[in-house]
Amino acid sequence: MPIVLAIIAAAAAIYAGAQQKKAAQYTADTYAADAKAKKDKAALDAEQHRDLVRRYLSSQRALIGKAGLEESGSALLGLEETAGQGEFDALVIRYGGDVAAARSTSAATLARAQGKAAQTASVIRAGGSLLGTYYDSTGSTSTSTSTSTARPATI
Repeated sequence: MPIVLAIIAAAAAIYAGAQQKKAAQYTADTYAADAKAKKDKAALDAEQHRDLVRRYLSSQRALIGKAGLEESGSALLGLEETAGQGEFDALVIRYGGDVAAARSTSAATLARAQGKAAQTASVIRAGGSLLGTYYDSTGSTSTSTSTSTARPATI
């Protein structure tokens, strides 16, 4: 009867480990999807920012033309500064998304590793349970039962 119980306990341990791995995989998939969403959103936000800067530059050019100025000298420097700062801002937006995505990707990797570890631990627990029951049922022990009556030789 103890062997049957040990087999049931081992099967339960393996099943529990498989379920933990499955849950961890779901968590990892959620983190991976979150990483992609963050990266995609940052790319969209950066592109929207670039579009806003382009519209702003168009307005600046229109005002320069309306004032009767040419796009040279100070006016050109102002346009270049605005364009450069706008691109820098877009890159910062993109970088922020990449950092957030990397955090989610790391969390996904950790969840997968925890799932694998849980499954491995369950197999080890199952094996230990079966081996323990086997040794208990066979009466095997690691202690010696022989007694020696031999005495050390005297000189």
